Amino acid sequence: MKRTAVSTALGIAYPVLQAGMPWVSNPELVAAVSNAGGLGILHPTSGIEPGADPVANLHAVIRHVQRLTQEPFGVSFYLPHPQIEQLIEAAAQEGLSIAITYGGSPALYTGTLKDHSMTVIHQISTVRHARGAEAQGVDMVIAEGFESGGLRGVDKVSTMVLVPQVVGSVAIPVIASGGIVDSRGYVAATALGAMGVQMASRFMATRECISHQNYKTAIVAAIDSGTIVVGGNRWPTRVLKQGLAMQMKESSMEDGDDYAAWDQALGIDRTRAAYLEGDFDAGVAYTGAGAGLISDILTVQEVFKDLVDGSHSLARKLA
Repeated sequence: MKRTAVSTALGIAYPVLQAGMPWVSNPELVAAVSNAGGLGILHPTSGIEPGADPVANLHAVIRHVQRLTQEPFGVSFYLPHPQIEQLIEAAAQEGLSIAITYGGSPALYTGTLKDHSMTVIHQISTVRHARGAEAQGVDMVIAEGFESGGLRGVDKVSTMVLVPQVVGSVAIPVIASGGIVDSRGYVAATALGAMGVQMASRFMATRECISHQNYKTAIVAAIDSGTIVVGGNRWPTRVLKQGLAMQMKESSMEDGDDYAAWDQALGIDRTRAAYLEGDFDAGVAYTGAGAGLISDILTVQEVFKDLVDGSHSLARKLA
């Protein structure tokens, strides 16, 4: 697994990012990923109790990670968050230097993050968005294909066709995301021109992640059609095909429904029960289509060993 512009700029051994996942990007997982040579990413909801202050919580979980690792890690920022400025300030005060932004225009806070000397990585789902992010001064983009879990782009562009087009359209490094869970996905992403990958579902199915055992078991049991897209054409959201998600498919949201309706039905608050309590009748679980490729619960170190060893093996076969 060769060093790339991504691993060099971020100060990590391997260009592998763990996505900032709501509720379950717990400090132990983030630190384990960073200690293994990748980049762990906190989400401001990590470890938060219902009704608690997200800003105070972010201070606490950042300090928790800092007690567990001396390696770089970052924070994932949802740009429309009502306390986004305070969350950015909290991360800056704790000395973080890497931010992943998503869910809004990079024009909003890239300048603020840069003023705090942070490396800014913005998630996009189309070439147009990638070019716009580059124009706003972001350092890298994550090209997220439709295979990824959670709210997806309305254009529904797959990873295989999105990544090479983004690579050919911008000068900044591109990180591939969506359906990537192992060395085969990593090698494929690099063949498409990506300089790194981001993974979520694979890291949720690890021993260090605090996701509920019911959820981990469901990921391992998932097949190629183990996820489902709900939310209509305007708010396509990929979730694990379990319980409540199946009911939502039968009564999918209409395309004219506004964001508030989506947020109530499928926003991250609806994921807490599934992720943390394993209750699929009360909550939905954002999960990528790559779940069908996950067959066991590993430690983070084992995930990286498989990535590195498998990449070397595939490289030899392709040489």
